[in-house]
Amino acid sequence: MNTRAYVCLLLSVVSYTNFSCATENGDTTWPLGVQTVVPALMPPPGGTEFYSYTVYYHADSYKGNSGRSAIPGFKLDNFVQALRLVHTWNYQTDSGVQFTSGLIGTGGHIKVEAGGQSDEKTGMRQAYITPLNVLYSPTPQLHLLGGVSVFTPIGGYDKRDLANTTPNYTTYISEFALTWFPHPNWEVSLAPTFSVNQRNKDTDYRSGNVFNVDYMVGYRFDSMPKLQFGVAGYYTKQVTDDDIDGTDLPNGNRLEKFAVGPQLFYSFTQSAGVVLKWLHETNVKNGPMGDSVWLEAAFPL
Repeated sequence: MNTRAYVCLLLSVVSYTNFSCATENGDTTWPLGVQTVVPALMPPPGGTEFYSYTVYYHADSYKGNSGRSAIPGFKLDNFVQALRLVHTWNYQTDSGVQFTSGLIGTGGHIKVEAGGQSDEKTGMRQAYITPLNVLYSPTPQLHLLGGVSVFTPIGGYDKRDLANTTPNYTTYISEFALTWFPHPNWEVSLAPTFSVNQRNKDTDYRSGNVFNVDYMVGYRFDSMPKLQFGVAGYYTKQVTDDDIDGTDLPNGNRLEKFAVGPQLFYSFTQSAGVVLKWLHETNVKNGPMGDSVWLEAAFPL
């Protein structure tokens, strides 16, 4: 559920040797904008939930360190499908702390164009493993989540190709979430993450670490209690430099993005619903600038 093209490999094909990219192949392992739907709410103790995430991302420009277009003829189309299972263990501490575990599998299709060159590929992307998340609700209106997870690459990878569906490196994620209902009609959610990327052994490239926060503010009208209207998005900032063979790249090539857009959330029941959202990116540095359309669903098992 990523939103960025495979730019470093692209550059080796079209010979823009004076330009380098933020995070290898212009890709982030964390799916930017995914956690805008009650991110701190999990299944009840003993319960299991199934989630589906479908996203299409399109970008027709790649911004450099100055925020200006940096690759002529650049275009990216990326379709990703992710399936997720989350289980809340039937245990609770005296203070009300609960625990969940989860697994996500992703795959999709990517197409990249630049400088008269084009490549596309379909395949698996990565698995996201959450051994344990901690849940705590200090009040019925405030819900908190925290944990550490890992993205591990799956599927084929060839450093000579312009497009690859997998980033080919492991990422460790510190994940937090807050969902607050200040009024029965209102919801405020924040989901910060911090990604620590490992080195790609095939290219000896290490992407910088990335901070991201997904956000959403939503409202339900009394006349339509099952339908929530919201404003959602994300802010992303790379906080360490990329490096090749231990040498930092010029200017750090640090990614920065802000995205915002409308979100509709329809609840069939308290634990089942469907979400449609459109997120538009602005203020981009060292990455593609585009739009994503999401369809998400959740159902208890």
